[in-house]
Amino acid sequence: ARAPEWRACPADIMVSIAMGKGDERSALLPETTGESARASAHQGAVGVGNGFNSWASGKRVAMIAVGAVLGVCGLVGGYMHSTMPGVAPKEGDPDFRTLPPVDFDDKTLLIVVGLPFSGTSALEGLLGTSGVITDLCKSNTWQCENTVLLEDMGFINENVHCDPDDVTAAEFAYAYKDFANKWWDMSKPVLMDKTPNMLCRHRFVRDAAAALGVPVKFVVLTHHPFSWNSESHPFNEDYYAENLAYTLDILADSSVDSLKVRYEDMAWNMDEVIKSIKAFVPAVKNLNPWHSSLSDDSKGDRGMGVSEYFQHEPLEWIAKDLEPATYAMLCKLGYNEDGECAASAGASESPSGFVETDE
Repeated sequence: ARAPEWRACPADIMVSIAMGKGDERSALLPETTGESARASAHQGAVGVGNGFNSWASGKRVAMIAVGAVLGVCGLVGGYMHSTMPGVAPKEGDPDFRTLPPVDFDDKTLLIVVGLPFSGTSALEGLLGTSGVITDLCKSNTWQCENTVLLEDMGFINENVHCDPDDVTAAEFAYAYKDFANKWWDMSKPVLMDKTPNMLCRHRFVRDAAAALGVPVKFVVLTHHPFSWNSESHPFNEDYYAENLAYTLDILADSSVDSLKVRYEDMAWNMDEVIKSIKAFVPAVKNLNPWHSSLSDDSKGDRGMGVSEYFQHEPLEWIAKDLEPATYAMLCKLGYNEDGECAASAGASESPSGFVETDE
């Protein structure tokens, strides 16, 4: 469904949200996670509310407080008010309506995310061989990612990794309309943005896409620690586990359309990877794993087709000692070839999919 036409928000709509420590919420679609949350929406004399007052200590709970219409109004109108500093839209948030018009009809926004240096560029190069997907390579940024572009717009700070509060939904909406005017080939039906550090920002991207009236799909790359054997970027369990929690969050979020692709399958089961991508993005009819769309824009391994790369560098599977909580998250992702589920004993799982140790 397309987003509603822009209009002023009804003056009799009031939204108030109070949240506990650790909460996070998109500015467009009010959404909270945390140890405690309360939300209420009132329209005239009719009250529509949801009360959430108690959960077991340490649990993280996600909920949609009010509808997307209120969120869209909050994007450009400033009608949304929060008792928590930093939750409301940034002062001076850009208005994408000031940019030249863009026709997003029959377009799909495709977001490719995963841990940094986990193989997302290889996946991007594979997707680009479809002939129907346009990327950001025309901007000449590193690995055709959006990071420098967002830095140049003043939306994120240099060297930021996963800080979900640094880019608002309004800024993403502005950025994507700007990309459509400058960098994407708008004759193609699928607009791709492959930037690993958006792993923690999917709700803001979702809401930005809704404001622009373009459907969005997320391709989420997972990479098992046992196949992570890079010498240039050694495996770091703490960093890995932190980002794996974001991965689980995206895949468990029923408000977004997502596809999980396993890095290992790109080495050992490419036919299934291609089949799943075609089913997920119907515009894609053909993919060539022996070629990479990054060949003309990148150097080294990233410019090599995935299948050719693994032909020269067979994927190794080397066991590592991991914490039970890490095993538990891997189990939830469907990894159990090496007894990950059994090894997760001692870790507890919260309702949202985040994993916490008993301690």
